[in-house]
Amino acid sequence: MAIFKFYNIQLLPIKTETISEVGEDGYCRLFQSLSNQVNSCKENSEKLSSIAYPMRGGMFFAPYSITITSYPSEKGDERLIYGSFLKFDDVNEVVDTNSGELLYKSKGNSSSKRYAFEFVFDPIQHVMAIHQAAGLPTRNPLIEALKSILDVHAVELFKNHSLEIEELTAAESIKIFFEKNLIGIKSYDGYVTFSNSGSFDEFAESAIVKKAEQELKDKNVGKWSSKYSSFKGSLMNELPEQAKVQMVLAARYGNVEVSYTDENGEKHKYVMEDYPVRESYKEEKTIGAKS
Repeated sequence: MAIFKFYNIQLLPIKTETISEVGEDGYCRLFQSLSNQVNSCKENSEKLSSIAYPMRGGMFFAPYSITITSYPSEKGDERLIYGSFLKFDDVNEVVDTNSGELLYKSKGNSSSKRYAFEFVFDPIQHVMAIHQAAGLPTRNPLIEALKSILDVHAVELFKNHSLEIEELTAAESIKIFFEKNLIGIKSYDGYVTFSNSGSFDEFAESAIVKKAEQELKDKNVGKWSSKYSSFKGSLMNELPEQAKVQMVLAARYGNVEVSYTDENGEKHKYVMEDYPVRESYKEEKTIGAKS
């Protein structure tokens, strides 16, 4: 079984009144530009680390292959982007630990550690699924790497748009939190980035949630952040309605942290990013064959 994590990749218009969304064609152009960069690197025998994002521990994260294809659907042919990323180190020389004597010198572009991660990107929903294999960077470093890799092309192609990337969170975790019997809430800290999605999850179908998201679009809000806290020595008996709306939107476009006391008087913290969406697929058919 192959497990995938999901990331919402958005190119957001800075001014919605005068600038349109990039749409399916725009996301395909973004990844085609990245594909051209990767192919040029290989054709010119350049080191992959030259187009990679440097990570901690001397590791690098880079795109390795990108393919844009089409498949038949009820709506006609639709496009899909797939490929792989690599995480690797860049080792040119190997020396004897005791003597320091040179044991091996490579011709370049060699690694002692190499991890491959397949991905699939839907340019209509602008959601990327990445194989959660051994070595995959954790949430924040991975988002930083993806943004660094894609932003070079986004800035060049779409000067009036902002690239935003968020990990999708399981809406079920919000339902469970709302159903908890709590004594009270100590603090709330959340944010949502502006969304250009035209679709809503089943859990986010309420009119008030749709209205809040549309307001973010109409007023050119890039990021909606909010904090609530109780008085010293006391607890909020419930979250404000605005916070509840934000939590639903944050499952797809942000993150939320809530400190609370449960019915037994024990203190806890709900952190939305601890509940990422994960889906399992059969490895022989990683695209479309859900187990």
